[in-house]
Amino acid sequence: MAVDIAHSSTIQHISSQSFLSPVDTSLVSSRRQRTFATNHVPHTIDELMRLRAFQQPEEPILAYPVHNTDYLEYTYRKLDVFAYRVGHQYVQHTTQRRSSAEKEKVVALLGPSNLDYLISVLALTKSGFTVMFLSTRLSDAAYLSLLESTQCRDLIIHESFSTTAERLRKTMPDLSAHPIAQSASYAFPNQENDQDTCLDCHLDLELEAQKICWIIHSSGSTGLPKPILQTHSAALTNYENNLNMRGFITLPLFHAHGISSVFRAFTSMKKIYMYNANLPLTHNTLLSIMAEHRFEILYGVPYALKLLGDTEEGVKALVKLQVVMFGGSACPDSLGDRLVDAGVNLISHYGTTETGQLMTSFRDRSDKVWNYLRPSANLIPFLRWESRGMDLFELVVLDGWPSKVATNRSDGSYATKDLFTPHPSIPNAWKYSARLDDTIALLNGEKVGPTDMEQAIRDNKYVREAVVFGNGKPQLGMMIIPSEETVGMPESQIIEYIWPVVESSNAAAPGYARISAEMLKLLPASATYPQTDKGTVIRQAFYKLFEKEIEDVYSRSEMAPSTNAPSSELEIRAFLKEKICTLNGQTELDDDTDLFSIGLDSLQALQLRSLILKKLPVSGKALAMNFVFDFPSVNALTRELVLLQDGQTSKSIPVQEQMAQLIEKYGSFQHHIPNPNSNEGQYIVLTGATGSLGAHIVAQIALLPDVKQVYWFVRAKSERDATMRVISSMNTRGCYHQLSLEARRKIVALPSDFSKEDLGLSSAVYAEISLNITCLIHCAWSVNFNLSLQSFEKDCIAGAKHLMGLCLSAGRPSPASFNFCSSVSAVASTPPGEAVVEDVPPSLDNAQNMGYAQSKLVTENIVHRAACQTGIKSRTLRVGQIVSDTQHGIWNATEAIPLMLQAGQTIGAIPALDESPLWLPVDVVAKAVSEISLSDSPAGTTNVVATQPFHWTRDLLPKLHATSLSFEEVGQREWISRLRASNPDPVQNPPIKLLDFFAKKYDNDNIVRKGLQYNTRRAQNLSPALATAEILSQELVDKFVGHFIATSWNTMEKMQGTIIVVAGPCGVGKSTVGTEIARKLNCSFIEGDQHHDAQALAKMASGQALDDEDRWLWLARLRAVAELEISTNGKGVVVLACSALKGRYRDVLRGVGKRTRTVFVMLQVEEKVELARRLEMRTGHYMKADMVESQMAILEGPRVDEMYVLPVDAKNMPQDLAEEVVGVLGL
Repeated sequence: MAVDIAHSSTIQHISSQSFLSPVDTSLVSSRRQRTFATNHVPHTIDELMRLRAFQQPEEPILAYPVHNTDYLEYTYRKLDVFAYRVGHQYVQHTTQRRSSAEKEKVVALLGPSNLDYLISVLALTKSGFTVMFLSTRLSDAAYLSLLESTQCRDLIIHESFSTTAERLRKTMPDLSAHPIAQSASYAFPNQENDQDTCLDCHLDLELEAQKICWIIHSSGSTGLPKPILQTHSAALTNYENNLNMRGFITLPLFHAHGISSVFRAFTSMKKIYMYNANLPLTHNTLLSIMAEHRFEILYGVPYALKLLGDTEEGVKALVKLQVVMFGGSACPDSLGDRLVDAGVNLISHYGTTETGQLMTSFRDRSDKVWNYLRPSANLIPFLRWESRGMDLFELVVLDGWPSKVATNRSDGSYATKDLFTPHPSIPNAWKYSARLDDTIALLNGEKVGPTDMEQAIRDNKYVREAVVFGNGKPQLGMMIIPSEETVGMPESQIIEYIWPVVESSNAAAPGYARISAEMLKLLPASATYPQTDKGTVIRQAFYKLFEKEIEDVYSRSEMAPSTNAPSSELEIRAFLKEKICTLNGQTELDDDTDLFSIGLDSLQALQLRSLILKKLPVSGKALAMNFVFDFPSVNALTRELVLLQDGQTSKSIPVQEQMAQLIEKYGSFQHHIPNPNSNEGQYIVLTGATGSLGAHIVAQIALLPDVKQVYWFVRAKSERDATMRVISSMNTRGCYHQLSLEARRKIVALPSDFSKEDLGLSSAVYAEISLNITCLIHCAWSVNFNLSLQSFEKDCIAGAKHLMGLCLSAGRPSPASFNFCSSVSAVASTPPGEAVVEDVPPSLDNAQNMGYAQSKLVTENIVHRAACQTGIKSRTLRVGQIVSDTQHGIWNATEAIPLMLQAGQTIGAIPALDESPLWLPVDVVAKAVSEISLSDSPAGTTNVVATQPFHWTRDLLPKLHATSLSFEEVGQREWISRLRASNPDPVQNPPIKLLDFFAKKYDNDNIVRKGLQYNTRRAQNLSPALATAEILSQELVDKFVGHFIATSWNTMEKMQGTIIVVAGPCGVGKSTVGTEIARKLNCSFIEGDQHHDAQALAKMASGQALDDEDRWLWLARLRAVAELEISTNGKGVVVLACSALKGRYRDVLRGVGKRTRTVFVMLQVEEKVELARRLEMRTGHYMKADMVESQMAILEGPRVDEMYVLPVDAKNMPQDLAEEVVGVLGL
């Protein structure tokens, strides 16, 4: 609801009677308010505002929220007086011009597009200054360039850009920066109502009309941004061209279209509502505002239209508007057609930052061609349409167009690289088609660089040309023009010759970038196609020429089913199982198995949908693109397809109701039966083998003397597979190589299936564990943010219930504690202003809107119920953002934050965000989870979240600068712009993979993002590690950046070959195990002892230990021998037996800096007696049993940085050890 302005706890109506508070009376001019003639024409922006304030002082003209969507209305008089007050403040520190003969003085404005921002715009122009609008997303270099080119040395900033100003002043010392005036300094009542608000009365308004009022800059996407100058006269003339409609704007004011829309409203005296700059753009917020207020026109971007267009309510809200105008990017034809068909008057407008506003699609309401732009008569002479073939034309803007600020042609023109097609019958009507570049954007937002696959296919002798297509489609396809070699061949034979190359390319591509056989289209070998003088295909022209053939490929995947289509429920079920098994390589499949739990990917889901459409009598409209995601099992798909054949669909159940049903379904428990048990110590069950948290937890608890056994439940086919996964996981994360043999022997990896009540364990194993279990820590969970809630039921939600059943079956006086590692996503939708308490949230709406988070909150409720019903110590540990460990800096480089940081390397920029993250290192979280889980605390919830936030720009970015990473800090939108324009190859530029995710979050004006506040009192009391955790240290930043640069960000040549050094003291079995590893790898084995020189052999035979002088030459010799063997044997791997007892010996063998990978297999035996016994059994060997003591004395375990050391238990069989080594090393 819109109300009059109120700025105290009591709502008060403020009229235009008095605006200067008593303390500000010194600022009051003696002039009375100026009167204007009825037909007066304003000369300047400020005169327009004063004129309107005189004509319509009480007319509400602008509305802006005081909180969320609670709008306040402001009259012309209020806005004018507010600007007057703020203008008085600004002229105290920024000198005004003394006369109109002086050159304009530019003042730059930097901040979010809120009410304070607009008042400052009005205040500055009232004071006679030229206002330069600075985007909030520019780099420092861009800001400096604009300030320098406009000779601007005065900057008004929002407080969130204070650090930006400080950096700018280091380069530009004479720059003055002042805070933007806030409402407390201008929005207050007084008793004056006839004050003259003119602050530039000493200037000649006739001359001022030709002075520059605004400077709006280009985007800078092709270089540094350029200033666009606009005079008062030109601006006022522009604003006269308005639609005379009451409007709603979601655009930022530092964009030309944004500020122009506001002043068109001021000119036409039609009220305009500004979107709250502090709120993200969401469907519900837009709909709420549009439902409460009556607008005539909406100004926005296609994203806003999509948000509203996805629901019936949103479309109805758009239909009520007289005009819906969008710009900034293309609106999909399907969305636009749907809106126009529903009655929406959709208007497109097109422009570039280099050329300014160019065309719109304004037309007669009977004209439904919304997506063809119509240049105005005065623009047409400045446009040139250059043919690019097949009815595609590149738009070139000629020199002389007033708002053109860039050129890329020798004649002064600007080629936009945007391609258009003319309307077949409407003159001067052009439809945007595509960019000249090659990147393909799939319907799901994934970007694909097709050139590598195309080149691979072209290399086949049966192919003359290959072109991948798929822009805006659900999957890729390929058009192939065969070579002359295929003349006379049938199509099937040509495909057979080509398909192996396609398969090979698919194997190297991510799932979304693969091409299925049905998406291949053969053209005649004689086909001609658009190409350059060099013979390169002109992609967009090719697409245009073969548009029908491309559409036919997609239509083919949705053809009507054959006459013998399966129709009964039994036949449909059998058909689905067969196709799914074929697509996914399964041999058998349960009807209720979640398809994504068996590895079905998004491409296979689309292929399955195509197969269904081909075979079953259902239409493509009935099957949404995410049909398989929505019904992710054979049973669910079958039920829905049977309904669809009968013309029905399943009823949609609100997700909160689904969550409540799952809580009821799994929220009942059998009571624990107490049993006496004299076994002392902790017997712990842990889940989550592949996650970093699980690996660090087991590494820590296995070291505790009170812990007797750690059972690690793993999704694996066998105990051997489970063991391999556990060791590999810990080894990869740097928490295995220093784990003692005693600690490692406590760990038992067991294959399990959480979906089964017995957890997939044999009855004997289940009984053994249930007899002794004291604590269960549940970390395992499916991490797939695309899956719906129901996909988490079988393995995750039901799995948690089954694990709690194990705790309740404990053969002890009380049940084992159950400790569920939840996620802050389970409470991410907690209402703003509410702290997240350490308890089950009061509403299921508090979960983030995705299946992953909803399933976590469901399980939190089930855990709570278990405690209430049975008295079990069932705890929820709600874990926040996990980052690298503190020892090595190891962090998954494919996560969003590491990719954002990697952009500092790949595009040279990291966004300067106004965010305050809560980070905890993974080993700190593991320690906190262990401390809480092993405590005697009762059931309940703890927030395992950092106790204090840090600021992204003020705290993190300076620490990143202090590392070897060199990057530029830029605004969030500028960063998105640079990322869009960067290398589309995800191998060379990994951050491009998450472009759409980043754009959704940061390609907007929601600059300030306030995170939730978490109560962590209980967690801190139970965990000293959490209570004392550092917020963000330079040491941690150094470590994770160093790790990234040394590993995933390393652009150097990859390691060539592997040397496996089997190490350990004498008698441990190095030769036996080394020989077995070499046999398994079919490679050479080098016995290190055979490369000692005669002097060393003689010393050892006489019972003397070798000193370091003896060893240096020997170790260097071994390294050289191993490298020579790798270079000549063609295997790429060699096994070497060498004691390598000390870290510095291992360093020599590694040949630090060399490009050959060296790993050490450290054979360990705890008992010296066993080593001596083995040596005594040898005959004729120079190493005697009495050498054991000296060897064990100098034996050094792996250092923290020796992650290339793999310790193994020498008591195991050599064959088992060889299998373990080969498996863990991935050879």
